[in-house]
Amino acid sequence: MKILQWHCEYFRYKVTKPAMKILPENRDGEQKEFKNVIVALVSVEKGDEPETARNAIIAVKKQIDEVKADCLLIYPYAHLSNNLATPSIAITILKEMESFAKQKGIDVFRAPFGYYKEFETKVKGHPLAELSKTLS
Repeated sequence: MKILQWHCEYFRYKVTKPAMKILPENRDGEQKEFKNVIVALVSVEKGDEPETARNAIIAVKKQIDEVKADCLLIYPYAHLSNNLATPSIAITILKEMESFAKQKGIDVFRAPFGYYKEFETKVKGHPLAELSKTLS
């Protein structure tokens, strides 16, 4: 799993169109905006398991607590890897991340998988505002 993590003053996205013929979830036209958010752009890779998802949340929670972010947005982002898991495995891992984050008391949201989305953001300018993580 590869994660590009941003601490954002704000992050907005809008679903534009399907990226797959068969979509794992129907969230056509969805629009969301978040403030003081940690955005985790996540590429789920071959070999990632539920434990990988839980370890990712443990790693991200440290920064959430440290920068006092209000919430976490898990944003599927295939562009970080050329060793991607299948869509069915990826959505399972992303949902596990969301579920485990809720168990840890994090106010968490998950952007839709399988759609093209436009986004707009303002990343904060402190030492923990931009991080990358590789988990296996």
